[in-house]
Amino acid sequence: MSIKYQIIMQIAMIFSWLSFLASADSYYMPYLAVGIIGMLCLCRNLKKGSSFRKDREGITAVLMAAVFSVAVLMANYVLLADSKFTGNQGKMIRIIYVLVIFLGGYFAVRHILLYIYEEVPFFSWELKRCVQNSHIVFLSSMAVISAINLIFLFLAKYPGNLTPDSMWQIKQILSGDYSNHHPYYHTIVIKLFLMAGIEIFGDINEAVALYHVFQILFMAGCFSFAVLTLWQAGFAKMLVILTLAWYTAMPFHIMYSFTMWKDIMFGGMVVLYVTSVFRILKGIGRNSLVSFLTMVVGGMGTCLFRSNGWFAFALSAVCFTVLFWKKGRKLVWLFVGILAVTFLMKHAALSWLGVSQPDTIEALSIPAQQVARVIVDDGKLTDGQLDMLEKVVDVEAVKEKYDPRISDPVKNLVRAKGNQHYLTDNKGEYLKIYINIGLSNPIEYIKAWIDQTRGYWNGGYAYWRWANGVDKNDLGISRVVRSVPAEKVLNKYLWLYSNIAPLQIFMCIGFYVWGIVVLGYICMVRKNREGLFMCIPNLAIIFSLLVATPVYSEFRYAYAVFCCMPVLIFTAFYEGTCDRPISGIPDQDASKGLVKGK
Repeated sequence: MSIKYQIIMQIAMIFSWLSFLASADSYYMPYLAVGIIGMLCLCRNLKKGSSFRKDREGITAVLMAAVFSVAVLMANYVLLADSKFTGNQGKMIRIIYVLVIFLGGYFAVRHILLYIYEEVPFFSWELKRCVQNSHIVFLSSMAVISAINLIFLFLAKYPGNLTPDSMWQIKQILSGDYSNHHPYYHTIVIKLFLMAGIEIFGDINEAVALYHVFQILFMAGCFSFAVLTLWQAGFAKMLVILTLAWYTAMPFHIMYSFTMWKDIMFGGMVVLYVTSVFRILKGIGRNSLVSFLTMVVGGMGTCLFRSNGWFAFALSAVCFTVLFWKKGRKLVWLFVGILAVTFLMKHAALSWLGVSQPDTIEALSIPAQQVARVIVDDGKLTDGQLDMLEKVVDVEAVKEKYDPRISDPVKNLVRAKGNQHYLTDNKGEYLKIYINIGLSNPIEYIKAWIDQTRGYWNGGYAYWRWANGVDKNDLGISRVVRSVPAEKVLNKYLWLYSNIAPLQIFMCIGFYVWGIVVLGYICMVRKNREGLFMCIPNLAIIFSLLVATPVYSEFRYAYAVFCCMPVLIFTAFYEGTCDRPISGIPDQDASKGLVKGK
């Protein structure tokens, strides 16, 4: 087959893929970006006569392209179900149609990865600015980031954004009746500033604002630590400036800086965690003790500030052990210590303090949605299974309340039944029922999982991203706008990112996850183990959402990914070598650096 014919045929398939996705309920820009880049890489690759080698990287790329295309088809299964092809002949045409669409997505990603494999450069900077002007870089970055957010807080969004979740945490503080439904340790951080604010100012609005001032400064510090690390690693000044601009100008960073959610500080903790590990492995900075202490703070915060954080940290610790056991044993044992201490803090300590844990159904979002989907679709259920389900939920009400994107309606039905202890006491029986129902209704289980998780692995969706007010309350907390022009400027800026297609791509969760997977592939191809590890904690967070998320596309659940992205991008292309031994990690090859260029 001639190269010209191959180009025409594969481009036609990519166009078919893009045409099919034009009717999707997700944003179109992520697909369009992949399609255009894929076609450009396709033309370059085929004209050059490139083909994948039969090595690990080449086989991995083929599998990644296939998985990507299957995932996009799965996320848009409704479009396939609406096909007008009927009858035996129609079924054959439909199979060919689906195959063409699959190949379109496959070829787009395959050629992108092939281009990366052969052409993407791996830049090299020597660590010559390890100390020079470091304090100026850190403090000036922190001043710029915090100044913008403080201006909008005090002029347009005072005392900050508060949702029902925020109000619940405040009420726990005022009543002294605590729950770990929202991480207890985050609630305690809020308490420190809320109580101090009430004591100093005698006003709860001022107290809430004091907490948000702290959060703004904390997040600015986390982001400035990342900026500083890139500076000390010797990256080009323009890349450092771009990173600072990202943390300053992105609308989610602005809005989240003064929103009382656990997810915000969690995102900052993950930045501290991954950045400090990179510093330690590469010997960045004069004082390795600072990096180790920062890693402890970031690691413990990752474990304690979101319920899925402990599992994500544990998974990343296992991966670190596999990648760096010989070179980073000190860190491995530090990881073990963090996991042990935080496990005790999350369980034994909270039990001793009398802090209640989330109820049983809270952790069962995906199973609850899958069983509910079987009920809604009139799937196969035996009388015995229905009787067992009826003991913990009103089965008939499930059909009315079920929402394929959010598990709260079904979970609330379980809570309304008031018999969760029966579910706990008979968990073995309910596990058998869950498995047996799934074996009888596999398609319903798959559809329920897709609808409940696709926002984290497919493009992006137009689902709300940030709070923009103060939830109605009886605590005396209310919105104060001191500058209407400042409020209008901010709201218009937010509107642009929600309504202008090219800007929407900056807020697409799935698109960023695709990006991290590609960055991981780049690191694997270039044998950049440090860059590969940087991707792992973020992917572990997303993986934890795929097994337990209560909402299909909740931006704040994946906020850590957006916080880490600039650092992940630049370190993926990093081939820096230390001009001295790696701090804190004795190794005979330390002076040569850990990364060997391709």
